[in-house]
Amino acid sequence: MKYIYKKISYALALTCIATVSNAEVCQHEMPATEAYKEAVFFYPCELSAPTPATTLTAGYNNTYRNLQWMAEAMADAGYVVLAMSPIDIYGDVPQWTAAHLGGQKTLIAENNRIDSPLKGKIDIERRGIAGFSMGGGGTLLAGSELQNDVKALAAFAPFLKAEDRLKVNVAAPTMIIAGDRDLLVTNESIEEIYGRVSSAGVDNALAVYRNGRHQQWYRAEITTNRESYKAMAIAWFDLYLKGDKSAAKSLETIREDVGKNEELLSRYELNIQQ
Repeated sequence: MKYIYKKISYALALTCIATVSNAEVCQHEMPATEAYKEAVFFYPCELSAPTPATTLTAGYNNTYRNLQWMAEAMADAGYVVLAMSPIDIYGDVPQWTAAHLGGQKTLIAENNRIDSPLKGKIDIERRGIAGFSMGGGGTLLAGSELQNDVKALAAFAPFLKAEDRLKVNVAAPTMIIAGDRDLLVTNESIEEIYGRVSSAGVDNALAVYRNGRHQQWYRAEITTNRESYKAMAIAWFDLYLKGDKSAAKSLETIREDVGKNEELLSRYELNIQQ
């Protein structure tokens, strides 16, 4: 097992979400499994108690490295993150669904593994799933399969074929982040996917970024909106995995701001019972 340690610094973009830990982040690699070809844990080095955790994937033709910026930000915000690359990065959404399902098992196994630096430090009752593009589609399908075993979902520009959208039947609070200029994940597909999430009766949110594009998530040289993406995802997980009520107020504040100024978001739906 290989262990790598490094310092990560992180600042949130949305001033209404002001939690900045500047924690030291550790990481260690995991061996490949039948569910994923590579995986790395990112987590706060100074963990002293069971901590909420999530699996995380990027999209088609991506490895976990394309979304490492999100993994590091979430670890810095106090989460254990298992970032994974599916068996076949040129495959279809089932590859990413399988990675998430396998990754959720790894979270539980790693919490129990005697020689793991995370033994006893993963709160297996507070697990989430997050992913981009096909990884976002995999997030929704894995969440639909796991139901209440996971407590929060965050799907970033989720890609699902029309027939797979009908399989979305989530039981956990679900946030969707999308872009209105995304040529791969169209506004029409997001509307259909969000409709499935809404009809499931769970707490939900939809944030559609003005001029948001698919490439902003995975291309290193295009970082537009990334600080805001981090802030939105972390706030959602803070609310449902950490039980932080102040995150609900922050999310409500964003809705009020959008009503006054639509420069960042062209649409923002928020339905929470907290």
